[in-house]
Amino acid sequence: MKLKFFGILVLAVVLVSASFALAAVKNPDTIVEVTIGGPATMDPHWSYDTASGEVIYNCYDNLINYKGSSLSEFVPMLSTKVPSAANGLIKDGGLTYIFPIRKGVKFHNGDVLTPEDVEYSFERGMIFDRSGGPMWMLFEPLCGTDSIEEVAVKVAGVKKYSDMFEKGVLKPEYKAAMVKVFTDYIDKAVEVQGDNVIFHLAQPYAPFLNIIAHSGSWGSIIDKKWAIANGAWDAKADDWWKYHDPAHEEDPLYKIENGSGPFVLKKWLIPEKTVMLDRFDDYWQGPAKIKHAQIKGVNEWTTRKLMLQAGDGDMVYVPPANVDEVKGMDGVRIIENLPTLTNAVSMFPWTINAKGNPNIGSGKLDGNGIPPNFFSDIHVRKGFSYLFPYELFIQKAQKGRAIRNPGPLVKGLLGYSDDPSLFYHFNIPKAIEEFKQAWDGKLWKVGCKFNIFYNAGNDTRKTACDMISMYARMINPKFKLTPVGVEWSSYLDQLLSEKLPIFTIGWMADYPDPHNWIPTYIGSHGTYSMFFGKAYTEFAEKNVDPLVDKAIKSTDPAERARLYKQLVKIAHDYAISLYLYQPIGHHVERTWVKGWYYNAIRPGADFYPLSKGE
Repeated sequence: MKLKFFGILVLAVVLVSASFALAAVKNPDTIVEVTIGGPATMDPHWSYDTASGEVIYNCYDNLINYKGSSLSEFVPMLSTKVPSAANGLIKDGGLTYIFPIRKGVKFHNGDVLTPEDVEYSFERGMIFDRSGGPMWMLFEPLCGTDSIEEVAVKVAGVKKYSDMFEKGVLKPEYKAAMVKVFTDYIDKAVEVQGDNVIFHLAQPYAPFLNIIAHSGSWGSIIDKKWAIANGAWDAKADDWWKYHDPAHEEDPLYKIENGSGPFVLKKWLIPEKTVMLDRFDDYWQGPAKIKHAQIKGVNEWTTRKLMLQAGDGDMVYVPPANVDEVKGMDGVRIIENLPTLTNAVSMFPWTINAKGNPNIGSGKLDGNGIPPNFFSDIHVRKGFSYLFPYELFIQKAQKGRAIRNPGPLVKGLLGYSDDPSLFYHFNIPKAIEEFKQAWDGKLWKVGCKFNIFYNAGNDTRKTACDMISMYARMINPKFKLTPVGVEWSSYLDQLLSEKLPIFTIGWMADYPDPHNWIPTYIGSHGTYSMFFGKAYTEFAEKNVDPLVDKAIKSTDPAERARLYKQLVKIAHDYAISLYLYQPIGHHVERTWVKGWYYNAIRPGADFYPLSKGE
């Protein structure tokens, strides 16, 4: 009797303990990530930011994926095999890639994946090719160009793309050429043969698999029938230009999704910067372990800290400067010293769009503004390059959890150099010397007044802008620079419209190769540098682009490394931007979160393997 009673007592204690443990885990079926900002779009072919990319990563699938934390090994996804020369799926000296498409995969609306969906996804992305978007990564290997507009100009024999249009309508005499752009370039680059999708490259391109792998939203596979029904490109050759480069919120897939990934978009609350995802139970790899995932954009660090402490946030963005505040916090785990492939840079557009632009004040060098071509003077750029306190900034804003880069390349990539001559250092006398030479001495005499920008909620970038402003005013009270924090989506819009005088922004690798960095920051068509204005474009076309082209076509790693070092030297010698830091990463989560892993390329969290429990 006593033994039986003891057993019942033990069982009761176990049940009570289990109940207590379960109660201690808040919202056990939901992962809540608390970060800063919010996504700009749900369209994989528009997305080129990590906030949007994180949602798309969890809602859409690609042909292949990175294997765990690896940056060089792949696993099949919607393709049943990873192409290689050994398995016969990479042929013709690297010009042909064959992907066998998985059968029985369902999209979120119940449609079944076909090879035609894959072909449509890549062709739609290439004709979409929005300004400042990611499609250059597909055009380079598949067409040997940077954009569809470049192809169209070549085929039509005009000077610029806009020459073929009048009041937004294609002139009839150019229709045949535009159809030819699709049939002879886009359609031939991607084709279906039975259950296979075949890519025909214009040139051997070592990082091609990296470009189309999961983590890159531009390689996501969308439902052709669904996309057309919702107003996306109709898959026809004779009107593709009507679907090219739409305005942001006029993109028909801007706020909706229909991927084949493990989560379905339930709600996107834009003012609240909250994304709510539900588990897709028909996911081809099996349902996720959790039922719901939420991504909340909360710019205020104090609020994020309280959410972490209370267990209302399972994974929380903690700025490097605040990591020590959460160390020792009950129920919190910190994973540190994570290698990153990302950096932050403050940029100087050489020509600023002055039309209706309050950011440059009077628009003149009169003490109340700056002229649109203010940063075309190298002495201005060098002045700011010597003015910034790089080491102090890393200690203050990053608590030492970062390293310096001499230029556009981050440590860990081919061509990176620690050559001391490639680094600018904080030097007030040198800064003053440069500023006194700028604009034939007029700048130092009359001063300047303009706004400088960072994305709201990013305290590290705010600190960078504050330091630029503070030291500028310190050396000359007539230098009046006002830091301005802007919500992410608006920030991108202003960048695209070329209205930002100095803007601080970061770059996370699309793929682990220097070609993903050099063109981005200093190429004539770079994701950021293409918005530096006409003067910079002309400079880059002459001094940067030929070396970039030679480096990507080279198959000799030693030659590539030499060329990239040469390009880094150009970035330094011409003081193209302020290369602030490369962070050393960390991740903060509640200890009840299980299954998180790190991949330096992934845009945010992979919710699929996550679960919660003590």
